[in-house]
Amino acid sequence: MAKFTSPKYTGLTLQDDKGIWAQFVGGEFETTDAAVLKRLRALPEDYEVSEAKAAAKGDGTGDDK
Repeated sequence: MAKFTSPKYTGLTLQDDKGIWAQFVGGEFETTDAAVLKRLRALPEDYEVSEAKAAAKGDGTGDDK
């Protein structure tokens, strides 16, 4: 799953002639759809959408040995 953020446009809705293909809630959107991932990654910079970095796997203690 990939997570995208849009801090400037927290309610951003992306659509085309077929309808809505991404809708941000609270500035966040998650998807596993490969076609949507490709479209989001190709958006122009002025949309101010960025892909969130994946969190490191672990228990959160910092002692992942």
